[in-house]
Amino acid sequence: MKQLSQQKLRVMPFVFLALFTIITVLMLIELAPKHGGWPYWDKVQHILVFSMLTLVGNLAFPQKQYWVCLALIGYGALIEWLQSAFTITRMASVYDWLADVIGILLALLISLAIAYYTSKPQSKLP
Repeated sequence: MKQLSQQKLRVMPFVFLALFTIITVLMLIELAPKHGGWPYWDKVQHILVFSMLTLVGNLAFPQKQYWVCLALIGYGALIEWLQSAFTITRMASVYDWLADVIGILLALLISLAIAYYTSKPQSKLP
């Protein structure tokens, strides 16, 4: 796998900030109540969003991955509180926050796997 160029990595903090802003707005807008559908789809969305935030955050701040993950865990809890305090149609959920944490841990595993496989010397097949 090719390494990302330094020029591409320099824009990652801006990508992270834009993504963070968009996600914050989307998580705090009022939604009409949904009825029916798969009951766990909301948790899957939380896992995907926080995995994406963590992966982009770790690319944006490679020397501070531990702090990125801790900050995103706190951010997930804060978003849940803000939803209950400042919206009418949304409510805080510990399960949503746990899904956020699972997404963060999933992204860490992906990051570790990528780092492991990109640091191994490539063997040539005969």
